[in-house]
Amino acid sequence: MSGVSNTQTYLRTGRDDFFHGGRSGRSRKEGENSKNIRDFLGKEEDADDKMDIIRKRKEEIVDKVRRGETETSIPIGAGSYTMKQWSKMMRGLDKAIDDMQERIRKDEEKARKKRNDPVTADMLEELLGVNVKKEKSIAKGDLYCQITGKERFGQDNSLYSVQSNGDGQFLITDKTTGCVYKFAENGCQLQTDQGTGRTFLIPCDDFGMSGSIMVVDDTLKAMLAQYFGTDRLEEGELTGYIFRRNEATGIEIMVPEGMEGKMAHMLFQSKADVEAYEQLVQTYKTQYPNLVKSDEMAAFYASIEIEGLCHRTATGILYTNAQGVSYADENDPEKSWSLIFDEQSEENYRMIMDMMEEIVRNGKDVRELREWEKRMAEKGKAVPV
Repeated sequence: MSGVSNTQTYLRTGRDDFFHGGRSGRSRKEGENSKNIRDFLGKEEDADDKMDIIRKRKEEIVDKVRRGETETSIPIGAGSYTMKQWSKMMRGLDKAIDDMQERIRKDEEKARKKRNDPVTADMLEELLGVNVKKEKSIAKGDLYCQITGKERFGQDNSLYSVQSNGDGQFLITDKTTGCVYKFAENGCQLQTDQGTGRTFLIPCDDFGMSGSIMVVDDTLKAMLAQYFGTDRLEEGELTGYIFRRNEATGIEIMVPEGMEGKMAHMLFQSKADVEAYEQLVQTYKTQYPNLVKSDEMAAFYASIEIEGLCHRTATGILYTNAQGVSYADENDPEKSWSLIFDEQSEENYRMIMDMMEEIVRNGKDVRELREWEKRMAEKGKAVPV
């Protein structure tokens, strides 16, 4: 850096330079203010005025020396700073930065702790640029959690518990039935059947094919709202399902429209439903030990019977679905057979169920392959190879 303060220049040139208007004859380029004073003194001014100017200037210099402002001055833009002034300013700047960082840290901490005011649908619409009211997912997707800062609050009482399962999933335990249901936080919906007034928690994918469907009462609704950190969960209207009840067990099922003969959802709504299901599982294990060799297989057969896809006979199991009909004999594999169509369709399933009803009504044996082939020929239906 360059530049020397005026006070230092005056002190270096000596008192003669200053008080005698440079009559020593020395020329100092760095004494620009001294030159200005000499020029001024050379003008035709009153002697008293000149001496008054000199006196004031002298007092200024002495005052600067007293304040310690005679150190090196650093020019910055249009001004200049001494080292002491510069250090003081830097310390002030460092403190200001530290204070700002501390405020930011405290604001972030406060934001993490603030969990009371839910973000409204209107606010989400403005932030996301989408109409979230059309999306009935109870969690409004992962973005809902990111924007609201909501955490998942586990819930538990004598009827239910709602707990996070990690990876964006949560578990509901129905303590009355003992059933545990798993749902994706951003992939399920609350939908109410207008005919019965019942509300169901349903997976969001087409026809709710992933996971189970659960009946939700007012207690569970409130717990789910608390879990998602909001006052109330949005509900939509239930459409696209057919309700039926299995005659053997009394268990109710929900069949997605267009999926007859393919899938259905069992609704365990009481302890009696669970006990009836468990009894059916044991029946398969006891009655068909050669066909059903594990608890998992027994549970599978019990489930698809309740869904209307298989039927017990005295010596084996008859399967009916959207792609055909088949029979598995418990004692003699040679008596097993199958009629499988090229494509799955509800029409195939309804036709097969009509044929089975006709066979039973006419006192014939549904285990006999020729009975099925005969009726398919009568209906002009090509017999599958």
